[in-house]
Amino acid sequence: MSRRQMRPLALVISVLAGVALTAPLARAASPYVPGEVVAKLKGQRVEHDVKLPPGVTVPQAVRYLRADPRVAYANPNYVAEAADLWNPNDPGKAGVAQGWRFDQWNFLTSAAGANVQAAWQNLRDARAPGARGVTIAVLDTGIAYRPKGKYSRDPDLPPTTRFVHPRDFVDGDLVPLDENGHGTHVASTIAQATNNGIGLTGVAYGATLMPVRVLNRQELGTASNVARGIRYAAQEGADVINLSLEFKPGVRQCSQIPGVCAAVQYAIGHGAVVVAAAGNQHQSTVALPARAPGVIAVGGSTYRGCLADYSDYGAGLDLVAPGGGTDTSADTSNPSCDPGAPGYMIRQYSLVPQAVAAGNFHKFWFVGLKGTSMAAAHVSGVAAMLMAEHPGWSPPEIRDRLDACATLPGDKKYYGYGLLDAGTTTSSSPC
Repeated sequence: MSRRQMRPLALVISVLAGVALTAPLARAASPYVPGEVVAKLKGQRVEHDVKLPPGVTVPQAVRYLRADPRVAYANPNYVAEAADLWNPNDPGKAGVAQGWRFDQWNFLTSAAGANVQAAWQNLRDARAPGARGVTIAVLDTGIAYRPKGKYSRDPDLPPTTRFVHPRDFVDGDLVPLDENGHGTHVASTIAQATNNGIGLTGVAYGATLMPVRVLNRQELGTASNVARGIRYAAQEGADVINLSLEFKPGVRQCSQIPGVCAAVQYAIGHGAVVVAAAGNQHQSTVALPARAPGVIAVGGSTYRGCLADYSDYGAGLDLVAPGGGTDTSADTSNPSCDPGAPGYMIRQYSLVPQAVAAGNFHKFWFVGLKGTSMAAAHVSGVAAMLMAEHPGWSPPEIRDRLDACATLPGDKKYYGYGLLDAGTTTSSSPC
């Protein structure tokens, strides 16, 4: 660029600042205004917008002006954005745009939610919206992910193209459809379609799901099938494995379910983050497989950020996340606990349990459930977000970040490292 080309700049630099843009800016389309720089001459009190002549780019103009001894400074005219968090249009039960906020207290910053909305914004800023590119295996009762015969597809799940490597270890086939509703609800918390004008939202709404059925219509499954499911998910490339299931209190050691614990180690060794429900017996011992080495064990918390009255706790508990229900009466040293206050469920747009029990697999609506199953789903979604932001992180690094960024509201015995904070966990700041 010649000095002759740049002469018009010296003429227009006297134009007063604050000239309105002639067209609205596209959100985040460019970090600065095309065809314009901001400059200040030495000896002047104010800076000026400089409209560039045709053929002169912003970087060229900035370089030229900075080299001119009469110019105090010159910069691109950077674009600012409102600091509002991304707010998807899902209508919720109220049927209004952004009505999801009335149903999903568990995703909000207030009311002891998991601060998921802030995490959505963090992932959008990182250009990995909703943990796009991460695969989450859901080992459960199946998922209503496609139609077949008497089964319908949940209309608020991601497109069928985002379901990979389905497997049914209960019926021994490749179509793990949900005959209970539990698995669809869990999968919806993890990755329900979001900003689609339907139903509610999901934590890692951009992720890919791997449906693996290991529990039958009564939510029961064998240790051998759970072990097979974990190994299968790891072999097929799952980045996160969600285990919203537990063995009863009589199963206390890995020696009783060696295949399951060995499969967990196999999965972690293959780079998968394994997340499991801490258990729903309100005992001071975390259930297996959540207590197995390397697993992220998740307890359930309530609308008030208290440990739920069903959640297991104690040694081995990593953190708690929204599971719904009422507060525990145990002395957790958390002043927010109020066992006599109403409890609120975890809502998702999912199979209606009463209809499913009657053999109707076509009815979907706003369904509230509670349990450490729901809590684990939140953590699996945030783990996927971390993997999308940091593709090179190992399962122990993901676990450490989740634990370090949790907020401890009371006795560590009951909360582990604390309440899940998705926004802080996925931010660039240290915890």
